[in-house]
Amino acid sequence: MSMPRKTLIGWSLLGVLIVTAAGCPSPKEEAVEEGDAGALPRASVTLRVAVVSDASLRRAIDRLRGEWNERTDGQIETIEVAADADLAAAAADADLIVFPSRAIGELCEAEALRPVRSNVLESDALRFDDFLPLVRDQEIVYAQQVMALPIGCPTPLHLCPDASENSLTTAVTKEDPQLALAYLAWAAPYLVHRSRIATLFDSDTFRPRLAEPPFVRALTNFVGSHGEGRGQIVWPLRDEPLPGGFTPQVMPAAAEVYNPIAEEWEPLPYAEQFATLVASSGRLVGVTTSSRNAATAFRYAEWLVSPENSRLVSTASDNVANCRGSFARSPDAWRATDDRDLSKEFAEAEADALRLPRFLLAPRLPGGDEYLQVLGKHVREALDGRPAGEALQQAADTWEAIGHARGWETQRDAFARSLNAAPFPESR
Repeated sequence: MSMPRKTLIGWSLLGVLIVTAAGCPSPKEEAVEEGDAGALPRASVTLRVAVVSDASLRRAIDRLRGEWNERTDGQIETIEVAADADLAAAAADADLIVFPSRAIGELCEAEALRPVRSNVLESDALRFDDFLPLVRDQEIVYAQQVMALPIGCPTPLHLCPDASENSLTTAVTKEDPQLALAYLAWAAPYLVHRSRIATLFDSDTFRPRLAEPPFVRALTNFVGSHGEGRGQIVWPLRDEPLPGGFTPQVMPAAAEVYNPIAEEWEPLPYAEQFATLVASSGRLVGVTTSSRNAATAFRYAEWLVSPENSRLVSTASDNVANCRGSFARSPDAWRATDDRDLSKEFAEAEADALRLPRFLLAPRLPGGDEYLQVLGKHVREALDGRPAGEALQQAADTWEAIGHARGWETQRDAFARSLNAAPFPESR
């Protein structure tokens, strides 16, 4: 039996209202979701991009606004965010957030980031497999999911005029978190055992390991290597000239590694004696859970870090550096220099470091910089003459107090996710 015309119209209108109330995507957004992964959307929307504590990188992103508008009809509005701001709150007011690599845990634990969509990762325009291995497989991954895309991810390098010399002039004038990172970069080859056992904390009890033998030996050597000015641990400083005669290299090797299970030192073959520190600096871009233009925001993030823009944004500030294999031999002025060969050596050493099989993740759990501040303070005490074991025991005790203050189980679970040893619970 046919339905009366007025009734049919009424049901049709009701259907339209239901679809609208359910948040049906606009035709432009829907086309982005289902279309070619490499195609740019024609979406006349304004995306708000929060940039954390990096004015130079923000200016580089602003320089690309016209090209994005020409391609998509969309607008980009950048927002400056202070280093000490509440990042979750900043993300809530933006479609995308550009943030320090090691802050990924703070944002993910606050449920402020969306996992990167599979169609973005598979896009021919992004060339995801071109990212260097430790960036692609570790730095942008949290709780076993890719949660952001890399703009540029430096790992510290060792500058030395002679490969046989390891004395340092590093970081002693830097802020304590930076000194802590310099020490961890130096210590990584001593710490990272092939068993992949958690390094900074015990994975079951969340008790700090800082007072254990590999940390003490590494700090003793770190202290003993200072004072003669024959080497430096460096991150990019693009306006600071470098004295001549220095060669950038991956961090110095360790001939032995500590086995925390057997509680003994084990010799290493030469090829396995090196390790690198991951997520010590760098900038990532993520799409926020608060964005109402998520499909367009993901397309913008993909476009921003694509090979066509990578050379501009990955060298725009001291916080970034190339993280693509295809640019691994392109000159990168880590230090202000007209020496093209030296600039290439920086780029090649950085790529070598980010391909190493052994790595140490900098603390990526909430409160990570609080832990680094404490560690840096006690490393400085060791540089001033305090016994390494005593300084590290004090640091371990303070780390334990921080863990209790922040919630022992909460921090333990976040630490497991920060190592990609566990996913978020399904109930989340």
